[in-house]
Amino acid sequence: MTTSTEQIAGETAALDLMRGYLAADPDAIAAATAAGAVCPTTAAYMRQQASGLLTDAVLADPDFSPYRRAVMGPAGIEWLEGIPMEAAVGEAVLALADDGAAPRLVLDDAQLTTVFALSAVARCIAVYGREGTMRHLNRIRSAVAGS
Repeated sequence: MTTSTEQIAGETAALDLMRGYLAADPDAIAAATAAGAVCPTTAAYMRQQASGLLTDAVLADPDFSPYRRAVMGPAGIEWLEGIPMEAAVGEAVLALADDGAAPRLVLDDAQLTTVFALSAVARCIAVYGREGTMRHLNRIRSAVAGS
């Protein structure tokens, strides 16, 4: 299987979006959002990467069990409380924080990508802490970008 330019761009944009939210850097968030919106394929890879990292973050929680709800840890919830987001995105993020189930709200692709990105960062913070989360995202970005 070959990796396309759109795939690398989308996956990198997702990681940059998450790093931008973690750093509270609105310029980085805007740049990552714009990079992911270049074409539908890039946007799809961006959403897929954010969704996959959310799944990884849920499974990384030492208290995770497939037999009970995957409730987000307090550090993640606390971080989310300081993040400005539109109402529909906020509702979906809180639904994911409560039980880990996919949101049932009608969201466009960009909103859904944001939901997955914010949820992944918050859950990583609950597991790794803020600095550990940034190191984790930087490692993944280096692997994706090949640098």
